[in-house]
Amino acid sequence: MFCRSFLLVVSLALAGCAAMQPVEFQHLQQSRYAELRDVMEQKVPVVTQGKTADLVYLCLAYSRIRQYDRLFPCIEQMEANIRKGDKQLFVWDFSATPPLLRAVAAMEFADYPMAIAQAEVAVSLTEPKDAYQQLRIYALSAAGLAHALAGHREQATSFHGKLEATTARGMEVSDKYLGLARIDMALGNYARAYDFLRREDEETAFFKGMSNLVTGSALSGESIFTYWELPVRFMKSHALLQLGRNGEAKAGYDALLKEAGAMQSADLYWLLLFDRGRIAEAEGDLATAVALYRRSIEEIELQRASIKAEGAKIGFVGDKQGVYRHLVGVLVSQGKWEEAFDAVERAKARALVDMLAARQQFSAERMSAEAGRLIAQLSKAEANPALQDSALPETSRMQLRGLKNDLRSQLQAASPEIASLVTVSTMELRDIRSRLAADETLVEYFGGEDKWFAFVVQRDSVKVFPIDGKGLYQAVEDLRNRLLANPGQGDPLPAAQALYRRLTLPLQPALTSERLVIVAHGPLHYLPFAVLHDGNGYLIQRHTLRMLPSASVMRFLSTKGGQGEKLLLLGNPDLKDAALDLAHAQAEAEAIARNSPKSTLLMRKAATETSVKRQGKQYDRLHFASHGIFDAARPMHSGLLLAADTENDGRLTVDELYSLGIDAELVVLSACETALGRVSSGDDVVGFTRGFLFAGARSIVSSLWSVEDLSTKELMLAFYSRLGKKDKATALREAQLAMMKKYGNPFFWGAFQLTGEGR
Repeated sequence: MFCRSFLLVVSLALAGCAAMQPVEFQHLQQSRYAELRDVMEQKVPVVTQGKTADLVYLCLAYSRIRQYDRLFPCIEQMEANIRKGDKQLFVWDFSATPPLLRAVAAMEFADYPMAIAQAEVAVSLTEPKDAYQQLRIYALSAAGLAHALAGHREQATSFHGKLEATTARGMEVSDKYLGLARIDMALGNYARAYDFLRREDEETAFFKGMSNLVTGSALSGESIFTYWELPVRFMKSHALLQLGRNGEAKAGYDALLKEAGAMQSADLYWLLLFDRGRIAEAEGDLATAVALYRRSIEEIELQRASIKAEGAKIGFVGDKQGVYRHLVGVLVSQGKWEEAFDAVERAKARALVDMLAARQQFSAERMSAEAGRLIAQLSKAEANPALQDSALPETSRMQLRGLKNDLRSQLQAASPEIASLVTVSTMELRDIRSRLAADETLVEYFGGEDKWFAFVVQRDSVKVFPIDGKGLYQAVEDLRNRLLANPGQGDPLPAAQALYRRLTLPLQPALTSERLVIVAHGPLHYLPFAVLHDGNGYLIQRHTLRMLPSASVMRFLSTKGGQGEKLLLLGNPDLKDAALDLAHAQAEAEAIARNSPKSTLLMRKAATETSVKRQGKQYDRLHFASHGIFDAARPMHSGLLLAADTENDGRLTVDELYSLGIDAELVVLSACETALGRVSSGDDVVGFTRGFLFAGARSIVSSLWSVEDLSTKELMLAFYSRLGKKDKATALREAQLAMMKKYGNPFFWGAFQLTGEGR
């Protein structure tokens, strides 16, 4: 939306009347951004030779169709021109335009720190005393919105105040009110946002009418503002919905859904369907709600990319997982448990696809040439600039949809596991049930806000139990704080018993199996289920536990890893910081190696990231006695800390795991977790374990907090002494029970869990 009125005013000044409009303005007014790009690329065949006045159009076209590979070089050239003095057209100064475009792009990628930095640079390049305030209005709007989306309420409010105090004229009034409304939407101030939207409509009606006359649009019964106003109309309806004015919101959404341009706006269409479904659900029209939620999900799953472009347009980032949650809730209320379970699995698959959206290449051992070709074609189809052209004919858009669906089907057939990382691909419930052992029960949690469910799946049945989700994040944090605040000395039982009553007690009649397979969700990824306490004992005393990132991952586990005992141990890597040395971890690795005839031990400087990448595939088991880092904000940057060398920096990240090839039946991360911070979405935990599973591991033993060095050594020795005699899940359980007898407090033994295969 930024630079909209600015270019409009410039073009009107140049055009004078409709007959004199430059062709680039005609494309701009009709939101034909792909055609605008084509015209400007002909006018500026070599970006490095373009004048700033032309580059503004070209960069804006790249921004709107999200051709980021061309946008950023275009911005850089504009900056180079500005440094040389080519920065003005008549009275307009373009100096703030490059950082503004960067800020908008950063918001679309949800990189709010970058968006804030660039927007504030743009603010610094404008002045309150400037004769024309368009760019200052855009800059203040972008800075306020970026801070609001980042959760910086005080800073966002400050920029909101500066924007409100800015003098505006003509179409500047529209940009000012829309900027204020977006910031308020992001802050949850819906009443004030709606008031600004109403004032924008009232106070700019005359100017818009005159603009349509001058450009000739009025003669054809059209408006140059039609496509620009779709997000604004959505914002009005959404604000009304949030204010409980459902009747008015419903009328607004129904009108929008009749607009051809609405379906063509990929960023907004799924949100339109979602909100309209929420109204139908509130009215008790559950059949309509389900249909609308399914259509919204179809739009969500049509795109792999996780770019959150709607944030810059409408002032908040839509909650894609919220659509799945509402669908699950309605289906459960209708008793359609199997359909609800499928929706849960699709939600978890979508979250993984979002996390991996930027990745194009995966482990060469697991990605065939055909899969690589199909991913490349799918990425090309999804990046087609025409998809962002609001005026693209619906027939062309449907052809592109058909192409993408066909490529997805081909990828699913060629490489199901690769397909599960780049498309929403799940396993049918009957297949999941058939893969459960006779003595196993799968418990899958799903929810958000206050509404949670637990699905209990056995070979012959599926049951659903409502879960009290109120304050669940805080409850999980409370348990972790009790465990970690004074390690080994606190009293975690009250919190462990409270969570047992929430999460396990309601399910108790269905938990008849000795072995439980748990699929966590959200904050529950941070929860040590073994520590849940029924008042008489811990859950681990009653059940053997294993975790899965999703139930559908079971279809890939049986094809991974052998059953040999060839073991590679990496112990206490040299991290160039004495504070990070793990003396007991080193002793642990040495002791395990002594008891494992087929082992290779790499210590200190030899325990490198390079050794894992080069030698890992040769071993059946990998053991890392090292630190690890979880990064909730950037889960793909989480990783194991190993020794650095000339080839690698020593941080084996989640992102790198998806390129790693191993063939291990077991990976053990014995001192892994050192920085699992505030309980959040759990994407950091899922990405880590899912990465090892994809790399070729059948099972992973990892920890949920920074464990005590000596007790970890003892637990690991107890675990390895049982391997071979007992299956992996049982070996870990018995080792934990042994440590429970010695140490008592679950801080010392409760952090570890097994993910993947348990046998």
